[in-house]
This record gives sequence, C-alpha cells and structure tokens, in this order.
Amino acid sequence: MSASPVQCLEDEMAASSKIKSMVVHVNDKPRSAQVVALAQRFAQALGAHLAAVHAVAPSNTGAYLSPEAASLALDLHEGEDQRRVQRAAELVKAAGADISFRSEMGDSAEAMVQIARNCDLLVMSQQDPQVPDGSADGLIGRLLVSGGCPILFVPYVNDTPLARCGERVLVAWTDKRESARALRDALPFLQRAKHIELVRFSESAELGPEPLLRPQAYLRLHGIECTLKVLHQREPSLGERLMSSFMPDASVAEALLSHAADSDSDLIVMGGYGLTRLWELVLGGVTRSMLHSMTVPVLMSH
Repeated sequence: MSASPVQCLEDEMAASSKIKSMVVHVNDKPRSAQVVALAQRFAQALGAHLAAVHAVAPSNTGAYLSPEAASLALDLHEGEDQRRVQRAAELVKAAGADISFRSEMGDSAEAMVQIARNCDLLVMSQQDPQVPDGSADGLIGRLLVSGGCPILFVPYVNDTPLARCGERVLVAWTDKRESARALRDALPFLQRAKHIELVRFSESAELGPEPLLRPQAYLRLHGIECTLKVLHQREPSLGERLMSSFMPDASVAEALLSHAADSDSDLIVMGGYGLTRLWELVLGGVTRSMLHSMTVPVLMSH
C-alpha cells in the first residue's frame, strides 16, 4: 500500500530537518577537547557523521635581512606548524571515537567556508581574545555570512556546563529571515529538548496579536511545545553611549544572557548578523556582543 501524498510530504519534511554531516573546528589548545566532546555527543544523538578540521593560519615567518636567516626561520616555523597539527590530531584521537581528521593551512578561512557549505552543522569554540588559537582574522564573520550552515559556538570559559547542553533551550526571536532560519536549523535540537522558551524583545507597548504565536504554531506542527516570554529592552544611558567601547544593541545580548541564566537555559538559538552588510564592516550589534560575552553554547544561523 503506497503512502499518501500527505505522509510523503511529512516524511520529506522530517528528513530535511535531520543533521547527517557535522564538522568540528579544532586547534591544539586544551579547550578543543571539550568542544570535540560536545560535538561528538550531539553527533551520536543525531546519528550524524563527525569530522574534525584543524584550519588555522600558518605561522608568520616575518622579514629577514638575509636568505640564510629567512630559510632558517621558515624551517623553524614549519616545524612548529607540524607540531600544532600533531597536537590537534592527538586531541581528536583522544576522544576515543571514529572521527576523521584533516588539517588546512594556507587560506584556512576560505577552506572552512567551503567545508561549511557542505555540512549540516559546524561546531567551533568561541574565540578567546587572551589566548590566540591561530584562527584567521575574521573567520567567524566569514563563516556566518558565507558558510551557509548553522554554527554551534562553545564558550571558552572553563566553568561553562556542557554536560546537559540542549536540554533547556532559549530561542531568541525577531520577525526576520535570520531568526526563521535559525529556528528551522535548530529543529533537531528542539525535538530532543526537555524545555523550550521562545523569547522576543519589546521596546514599548504594542497593539495587535502576539508575534510569538506564529513561531509557536510552527513548532507545534513539528510536535514541539514551548513557552513564550517577552523581554523589555533596556535603554542605554547617555554615559554608556559616550563610551568608546559602546556597541549598539549590546544591552539586548546582555539581557538575553541574563535571562538564560535566570531560566537555567543551557543553549541559545538565534539568528546572526541581521543586517545585510559586509562582514568586515560589522562593528556592533547583538551578534558581536553575543560572540564576545556568551556564557552558554549558542547556535547561530544567518
């Protein structure tokens, strides 16, 4: 007996929301072990193939006065780069699972963009400004805007709890393409979560139906129940606006992280880079603030 057209459509929708190919971006720093472990746990839960990619910029040999000095420096830097690759490979091997490993040096940012375009989910560490990991400048911006796949960022803070990541999910919603994309990309996680809260920000009193009711109805079609929460955006003071470090919409990211802590959320889902502008020129906004200050893993889509 053949399946009905409705059943075929439901099966197609279910298949499209599955994650089958995952890539974890690694370096030779100890924190990468926790990033690999989280990626491995999700890969096993989702039935996905997991590959590890060590994509960092090669060491800069600098400029030297003589060809002999330049040659010696090149040998030294190549040796250190090989040791970095070896440490990263050993870190992945220590995970104890069948995870393929490859290294990309040279134009590592472009290599990662191409890899991201052919996977369902990319997992990578939040960049620690105090501990350079060899990642190319602007890597995260390029991946978010050009990679074409969702990215799960893992905070570099050592005390970040990862054991139950994905049980209590906070979904940040705005009525924009990026939020809709993030919501759809997160379906495999939301279908396994124990508690989901759909959150939006409001600057003032509003008339008309609650905007969160539409995404809530969409999730129900996928068998997912969620609670709704409207947060009110804090208006930055004049003093904050005059500070050289002031970033537009930073208060939204702070409020989102504060609410995540209050609600015991262990994963945030949100759209990334909501404005259509070149990634090199993104100097502020919720995305940058979140990438800088995240305290729990964040799943972003552009």
